[in-house]
Amino acid sequence: MKKRSAFYPGVFALAMGMLLVSSLAQEKGAQGPPPARKIPGITAPDAFPNACVDCHLNYAEMQMDTRFSTLLQRLCEKVEPGLLAKAQAAAPKALMLEGRHPEVGDIFDNVPASCLSCHGEGSETSPPFSKMIHAIHLTGGEANHFLTLFQGECTHCHKLDQATGLWTIPSGAEKK
Repeated sequence: MKKRSAFYPGVFALAMGMLLVSSLAQEKGAQGPPPARKIPGITAPDAFPNACVDCHLNYAEMQMDTRFSTLLQRLCEKVEPGLLAKAQAAAPKALMLEGRHPEVGDIFDNVPASCLSCHGEGSETSPPFSKMIHAIHLTGGEANHFLTLFQGECTHCHKLDQATGLWTIPSGAEKK
Protein backbone atom coordinates (compact mmCIF):
# COMPACT_ATOMS: atom_id res chain seq x y z
CA MET A 1 0.00 0.00 0.00
CA LYS A 2 1.25 3.39 -1.02
CA LYS A 3 1.72 5.94 1.77
CA ARG A 4 0.34 9.41 1.30
CA SER A 5 2.41 12.39 2.27
CA ALA A 6 1.15 14.22 5.36
CA PHE A 7 2.03 17.42 3.52
CA TYR A 8 -0.39 16.75 0.65
CA PRO A 9 -3.65 17.66 2.48
CA GLY A 10 -2.07 20.91 3.68
CA VAL A 11 -1.00 21.85 0.17
CA PHE A 12 -4.46 21.01 -1.16
CA ALA A 13 -6.14 23.16 1.55
CA LEU A 14 -3.78 26.05 0.80
CA ALA A 15 -4.51 25.86 -2.93
CA MET A 16 -8.27 25.75 -2.31
CA GLY A 17 -8.00 28.73 0.04
CA MET A 18 -6.11 30.72 -2.59
CA LEU A 19 -8.74 29.88 -5.21
CA LEU A 20 -11.51 30.99 -2.86
CA VAL A 21 -9.78 34.30 -2.06
CA SER A 22 -9.12 34.90 -5.77
CA SER A 23 -12.74 34.12 -6.64
CA LEU A 24 -14.09 36.46 -3.92
CA ALA A 25 -11.75 39.24 -5.05
CA GLN A 26 -13.00 38.91 -8.64
CA GLU A 27 -16.64 38.99 -7.48
CA LYS A 28 -15.98 42.26 -5.66
CA GLY A 29 -14.38 43.79 -8.76
CA ALA A 30 -10.79 43.65 -7.54
CA GLN A 31 -8.34 44.74 -10.20
CA GLY A 32 -5.19 43.17 -8.74
CA PRO A 33 -2.33 44.92 -6.97
CA PRO A 34 -1.92 48.70 -7.18
CA PRO A 35 0.54 50.17 -9.68
CA ALA A 36 4.20 50.46 -8.75
CA ARG A 37 5.19 53.46 -6.64
CA LYS A 38 7.05 56.18 -8.55
CA ILE A 39 10.63 55.68 -7.37
CA PRO A 40 13.11 58.28 -8.70
CA GLY A 41 15.72 56.65 -10.90
CA ILE A 42 13.88 53.32 -10.96
CA THR A 43 10.27 53.81 -12.09
CA ALA A 44 10.36 57.61 -12.48
CA PRO A 45 12.85 60.25 -13.71
CA ASP A 46 15.69 61.09 -11.31
CA ALA A 47 15.72 64.83 -10.52
CA PHE A 48 18.94 64.40 -8.49
CA PRO A 49 21.25 62.19 -10.61
CA ASN A 50 24.37 63.59 -8.91
CA ALA A 51 23.07 62.81 -5.41
CA CYS A 52 24.49 65.05 -2.65
CA VAL A 53 25.54 67.98 -4.83
CA ASP A 54 22.14 68.15 -6.54
CA CYS A 55 20.28 68.55 -3.22
CA HIS A 56 22.76 70.54 -1.13
CA LEU A 57 22.12 73.93 -2.73
CA ASN A 58 21.43 77.49 -1.62
CA TYR A 59 17.63 77.68 -1.36
CA ALA A 60 17.44 81.48 -1.21
CA GLU A 61 13.61 81.52 -1.32
CA MET A 62 13.57 79.47 1.91
CA GLN A 63 16.60 81.25 3.39
CA MET A 64 18.29 77.87 3.64
CA ASP A 65 21.85 77.50 2.34
CA THR A 66 22.69 73.79 2.49
CA ARG A 67 25.84 73.88 0.34
CA PHE A 68 28.69 71.92 1.91
CA SER A 69 31.02 74.91 1.98
CA THR A 70 28.44 76.85 4.01
CA LEU A 71 27.58 73.91 6.27
CA LEU A 72 31.23 73.09 7.00
CA GLN A 73 32.04 76.72 7.73
CA ARG A 74 29.36 76.67 10.46
CA LEU A 75 30.29 73.19 11.69
CA CYS A 76 33.95 74.22 12.11
CA GLU A 77 32.74 76.88 14.57
CA LYS A 78 30.16 74.77 16.43
CA VAL A 79 27.96 71.73 15.87
CA GLU A 80 24.46 72.29 17.27
CA PRO A 81 23.54 69.81 20.05
CA GLY A 82 20.97 67.76 18.11
CA LEU A 83 23.32 67.20 15.18
CA LEU A 84 26.21 66.46 17.55
CA ALA A 85 24.09 63.79 19.27
CA LYS A 86 23.40 62.10 15.92
CA ALA A 87 27.09 62.17 14.94
CA GLN A 88 28.14 60.90 18.38
CA ALA A 89 25.68 58.00 18.15
CA ALA A 90 27.26 56.99 14.82
CA ALA A 91 30.85 57.36 16.10
CA PRO A 92 33.06 54.51 17.32
CA LYS A 93 32.36 53.80 21.02
CA ALA A 94 35.79 55.05 22.22
CA LEU A 95 35.54 58.36 20.33
CA MET A 96 34.23 61.49 22.07
CA LEU A 97 33.40 64.24 19.57
CA GLU A 98 34.46 67.77 20.49
CA GLY A 99 31.46 69.77 19.27
CA ARG A 100 33.06 71.25 16.18
CA HIS A 101 34.28 69.81 12.88
CA PRO A 102 38.03 70.09 12.18
CA GLU A 103 39.11 72.47 9.39
CA VAL A 104 39.09 70.61 6.07
CA GLY A 105 40.31 72.99 3.38
CA ASP A 106 38.83 73.00 -0.11
CA ILE A 107 37.35 69.51 -0.50
CA PHE A 108 34.19 70.54 -2.33
CA ASP A 109 35.09 69.33 -5.82
CA ASN A 110 34.37 65.64 -5.07
CA VAL A 111 31.50 65.26 -2.59
CA PRO A 112 30.93 62.81 -0.90
CA ALA A 113 34.05 60.85 -1.95
CA SER A 114 36.36 63.43 -0.36
CA CYS A 115 34.49 63.01 2.96
CA LEU A 116 35.40 59.32 3.04
CA SER A 117 39.12 59.98 3.59
CA CYS A 118 38.19 60.73 7.23
CA HIS A 119 34.68 59.24 7.50
CA GLY A 120 35.44 55.80 6.02
CA GLU A 121 33.64 52.66 7.19
CA GLY A 122 36.41 51.54 9.55
CA SER A 123 37.30 55.00 10.88
CA GLU A 124 38.32 55.21 14.54
CA THR A 125 38.83 59.00 14.45
CA SER A 126 35.46 60.17 13.12
CA PRO A 127 31.93 58.80 12.65
CA PRO A 128 31.65 56.52 9.61
CA PHE A 129 29.87 58.36 6.79
CA SER A 130 27.10 55.83 6.12
CA LYS A 131 25.92 55.56 9.74
CA MET A 132 26.19 59.30 10.35
CA ILE A 133 24.48 60.43 7.14
CA HIS A 134 21.56 58.02 7.62
CA ALA A 135 21.09 59.26 11.21
CA ILE A 136 21.17 62.87 9.98
CA HIS A 137 18.91 62.42 6.95
CA LEU A 138 16.37 59.88 8.18
CA THR A 139 15.52 60.94 11.74
CA GLY A 140 13.81 63.99 13.20
CA GLY A 141 10.41 63.86 11.50
CA GLU A 142 8.88 67.21 10.51
CA ALA A 143 11.96 69.14 11.71
CA ASN A 144 14.17 67.36 9.15
CA HIS A 145 14.06 69.02 5.72
CA PHE A 146 15.33 65.85 3.99
CA LEU A 147 12.21 64.07 5.24
CA THR A 148 9.89 66.96 4.38
CA LEU A 149 11.36 68.59 1.27
CA PHE A 150 12.76 65.39 -0.27
CA GLN A 151 10.39 62.87 1.39
CA GLY A 152 13.33 60.82 2.70
CA GLU A 153 13.65 59.18 -0.73
CA CYS A 154 16.59 56.74 -0.67
CA THR A 155 17.18 56.94 -4.43
CA HIS A 156 17.97 60.66 -4.24
CA CYS A 157 21.33 59.45 -2.88
CA HIS A 158 21.60 55.75 -3.75
CA LYS A 159 21.65 55.04 -7.50
CA LEU A 160 20.76 51.63 -8.91
CA ASP A 161 22.35 50.19 -12.03
CA GLN A 162 19.31 48.23 -13.20
CA ALA A 163 21.42 46.01 -15.46
CA THR A 164 23.73 44.77 -12.68
CA GLY A 165 21.83 45.49 -9.46
CA LEU A 166 24.78 47.50 -8.15
CA TRP A 167 24.01 50.47 -5.87
CA THR A 168 26.35 53.48 -5.91
CA ILE A 169 26.46 57.04 -4.61
CA PRO A 170 27.90 59.42 -7.20
CA SER A 171 30.36 62.17 -6.29
CA GLY A 172 30.67 65.59 -7.84
CA ALA A 173 31.59 69.21 -7.38
CA GLU A 174 29.50 71.49 -5.18
CA LYS A 175 27.25 73.80 -7.19
CA LYS A 176 27.87 77.50 -6.60
